[in-house]
Amino acid sequence: MAVNVTYDRVDGNTDLFNLGAQALPEIRVDYSELSAEDRNQEHMGARLLCMAALACYTNTFANSLTRKGAEIKFMRAHATTSKDKDEVMRTKYCTLDITVEVGLDEQFRDAFEEVKDNMLNGSLLTYSLEEAMDVDYTITMVSE
Repeated sequence: MAVNVTYDRVDGNTDLFNLGAQALPEIRVDYSELSAEDRNQEHMGARLLCMAALACYTNTFANSLTRKGAEIKFMRAHATTSKDKDEVMRTKYCTLDITVEVGLDEQFRDAFEEVKDNMLNGSLLTYSLEEAMDVDYTITMVSE
């Protein structure tokens, strides 16, 4: 299955990404209230990269837990990426750190541990990124 996303530069301050998804048809980025300096500090590509990684990773994680019969109370995650220079001094993203916290009752500990072991190998998107950058995962279960 191929996924197609299109980009339109609406004007000098607005970017429109047509995702073609039912749940999120488009993302409109409006820079009109930002100074040129602030706009340069938005790092929108890095933010969207982190969002895409989290979307894939958390969806895979949640689906795997649900298949094991676990009832998820909550799931929180964050992603951080960093950049560095390569051997020819080009800047590139070199790390992606993903942290996930899952709220489950203790009765689902075994399911969590089994799924966690699998998720340490990544999801489709994050595993694919591992060819180009270091991807690290920190996964914890919270039971109350």
